[in-house]
Amino acid sequence: MGKDKEYRVVSISDWKKWIIYNLIGEGVHNVLFEDQIRKLSGRHFDENLIFALNSLVDSGLLLKLETNRKRKFIVNYEKLIDAQKILNDNRNWRLGKISGIEDGEGKYVSNNINQFYAEPEGYSFWFNLEESPQKKRSVYNIYHRKTDDLEFAAQIITQKYSKILYLGSLRQNRSIISRLWKACLDLSDEKIRSDGGFILQDLQDKERKACGNNRQRGKIALVIFRKLEYVEEHGKKGNSIIFRITGRHPPFSTLDDIISA
Repeated sequence: MGKDKEYRVVSISDWKKWIIYNLIGEGVHNVLFEDQIRKLSGRHFDENLIFALNSLVDSGLLLKLETNRKRKFIVNYEKLIDAQKILNDNRNWRLGKISGIEDGEGKYVSNNINQFYAEPEGYSFWFNLEESPQKKRSVYNIYHRKTDDLEFAAQIITQKYSKILYLGSLRQNRSIISRLWKACLDLSDEKIRSDGGFILQDLQDKERKACGNNRQRGKIALVIFRKLEYVEEHGKKGNSIIFRITGRHPPFSTLDDIISA
């Protein structure tokens, strides 16, 4: 499976916002140990994070304490208003042009500080998807397991929270992702539309249990299937994208295939 990683150099100012957000962004004064900061930043960790941390300490916005030879950081209560000003500068979540992409070209991506959170343990980043600017913006980071490139998880990131959805592996017959793929095949066979296509709502109606109580799992599954070239876009119905099976399938035989052969 090819990987579409973006190699972004995060600015020092963005790291400052990210650090302060993790300390006071949810209205609670937290304490962060140095190793926690490294773990939280995950694959995004770079020297600019260290520069940002040191700069916040040097300016007096953060206090650096040492406990049992472990350094920890808290927001200086006397500088709380200044820290909140830095944090509030990030409330307008807009698109901005950044550099640092491997091919040297800029790319428009969200400035949301939460995009710098670490990937789920045992998974590698694959690609991300941003909702259109007209919607309440969310970012979907898609991951695959390091030991199984057909086992997927998605991190849904908004301004207020970050959560992980685990979809299982296409190598597991009863996993969420496999059930949604089978539902796509069934919808294609049923030809509910004259061109053999289907929309997200059709998938939701066909496999409600796997989709859960909202459409996020189905949406993520279709993004993954499109990336794998198992489905393709085939026009629109209103605001909904019509998908059609391409004929490509997971590169293995399932147990059902073997039994029915």
